Amino acid sequence: MSAAAGVSAPPDHHPLYAAARDEGPAAALRALLTRHGPYALDGGAAGHAVLPEPAGPVAGRVLRRYPLPGGPVVLVRRAPDAPPPAPADPAALLWIRFGLTAALRTATLARLGRRASGDGTILMHQLVKAQAAEAYAGELELTAHAASLAPAGATPALLRQLHSRITRTDRAWLRLLGAHGFLREGPGGVAEVSELLADVYLHAEEER
Repeated sequence: MSAAAGVSAPPDHHPLYAAARDEGPAAALRALLTRHGPYALDGGAAGHAVLPEPAGPVAGRVLRRYPLPGGPVVLVRRAPDAPPPAPADPAALLWIRFGLTAALRTATLARLGRRASGDGTILMHQLVKAQAAEAYAGELELTAHAASLAPAGATPALLRQLHSRITRTDRAWLRLLGAHGFLREGPGGVAEVSELLADVYLHAEEER
């Protein structure tokens, strides 16, 4: 269950997936902005944006700041103005989230594999192993489905479904981490930012 095992992102989105997996959400969001321009993430339907700090050219008020590994991320409420365009690449947000899930999986397995319990580690408990295997199987199924999609197949309804399942997978990994999974500067914060990407950039009629 390594970070890369079994998961194959499409070539066009692999750099974003790898940045999220290896460096964190700030790096992946910077890569997306580099690819699509400085306003590519200024498209939240309710007037919000999720951005790497510093927040660049978006004018607005910072509502929340996440001091995460790899650099901070902020939730911004844009100044009232004309509605912005939709994000330039909705599928890219999926693959950023998949990368963050892979990082969460790796962190979870590493932590459970280090924590002693009885004659072994927590990861060797049968129930924990079964829960980890179930979460990983769900992740593989999701990424395989997303990788097989043609651009025309990424309908709003399907994107909503995939985002919802990513959220459920992340929460499964967080449950395995116990209290450590709720740390805002660590796995819990990364998972919350991942959920924000869906909450902010799915249009109102697409909300989960």
